Amino acid sequence: MQTPYSHSEPYLAQLKGIEQQIEQHQLQEAALQLNRLAKDNSHDPRLFLLGSLVAEAAKNPEGRLVAARKAHELAPQWCVASIHLAGVLASRGEAEEAMSLAEQALQQSEAQGTQATDRMELLSKAIAVAQRLGRHQPALQWLRLAEQIRPDDPSIRYKIGLALSWAGEPANAVSVFTELLLQEPHNPVLLSARMQACLGAHQNAQAIHDGEVLLAVEPTNDEYRFYLDLARGLTPPTLPVALISNLFDGYAPRFDQHLVVQLHYKLPRDVAQWIHQWHPDRKGDVLDLGCGTGLLGVCLGPIEGVLVGVDLSGAMIEQAQRHHVYDSFHRVNVLDALQATPSELYHVITALDVLIYVGCLDTVIPNAYRILLPGGRFVFSCETGAGGAADYALHGTYRYAHRLSYVQRLLQKSGFEDIQIEDCVMRYEAGQPVEGFVVVACRPFPLNRKNRSRLKQKTVV
Repeated sequence: MQTPYSHSEPYLAQLKGIEQQIEQHQLQEAALQLNRLAKDNSHDPRLFLLGSLVAEAAKNPEGRLVAARKAHELAPQWCVASIHLAGVLASRGEAEEAMSLAEQALQQSEAQGTQATDRMELLSKAIAVAQRLGRHQPALQWLRLAEQIRPDDPSIRYKIGLALSWAGEPANAVSVFTELLLQEPHNPVLLSARMQACLGAHQNAQAIHDGEVLLAVEPTNDEYRFYLDLARGLTPPTLPVALISNLFDGYAPRFDQHLVVQLHYKLPRDVAQWIHQWHPDRKGDVLDLGCGTGLLGVCLGPIEGVLVGVDLSGAMIEQAQRHHVYDSFHRVNVLDALQATPSELYHVITALDVLIYVGCLDTVIPNAYRILLPGGRFVFSCETGAGGAADYALHGTYRYAHRLSYVQRLLQKSGFEDIQIEDCVMRYEAGQPVEGFVVVACRPFPLNRKNRSRLKQKTVV
């Protein structure tokens, strides 16, 4: 792709060598070479682009951003610098500036008469920016432009189908996937995509057919079983691991901004204050199930005990690590984490806005009781059930709501006491409150002989 500067062949060979060092993760060597070249070429934006890539590989997000901004500052009309900065900003959830720069990069490319191959590369990066930020309409628009360049590329048609599903046009997505399946009728990726689009379009008969075909080939696939259950009108007991992981890996960059600012989510702050009240000396061990980007840890601050985070999303954990508050992380789902954790280990277990992705709590609550130390507390939130006889129900947003009576029954059966339940607004979506409830349940201290004797005397009296 055209660059704003030209240099001698030896110089260009050095730049290429640095690229190879970055690819091979020889970061110290790449940084030293960049510093040497920068002494005589401090206005070459390509050096700062490479510096940004070094910082990214070294997991230095601030350095990555600084270098990307410097490259764009030196060459504001260079589409490569514009789209690179857009990608960096998108990874940080800075949506407006990222989208503006992506659009700017495409306009610059068109004005400069970029070749089709380079134009495709640029479009691919712009599409990735839009999809990472959940901007499905611009992504769809840019995919249409890519299709004009490569009209016979089935991978672009597939991505258009996905974008249509995400943009709220599932019936059109079904048409795209059906057309592609004419060429590859047994392609599991296409069948799975069509099954999910059919669910959105209320074409359940086709969804059931696709699900049965898929499970016949891969009968242990949890995702296929999940979507087939939905098509049959059944309620799956939990969301598949892959679905949750993929959802939050893409959501991680904009999670804090979206959840706290736009959806007015404040539960981590409230729960952190409760923990401080329960443990004013800060000597308590806390297990944060579904820790996400570490909002509870940020609100809790440093403690003398151990703070352990559990989450399925590697991208979420990566964000949480930046706060330097958690002692360790485990990338595992809530059910497996609870089952694998030894007994009587934590003073507090939290599961904030997490059980909305787990329908059946029959093993969650007893295991939380087992893991808590005597006197320990289990703090969790649920969305309020919408009536009916079912203990839990799955909404169209792929989130579960739970009946309060179901939760109370499990808590009492597991042995919890001093159970406090408070109705609350979980968050706001589309300006409307999402109703739910927060539970604080305590594992009691065991009765010793003296206590049992006193209790017996009191009972007799």
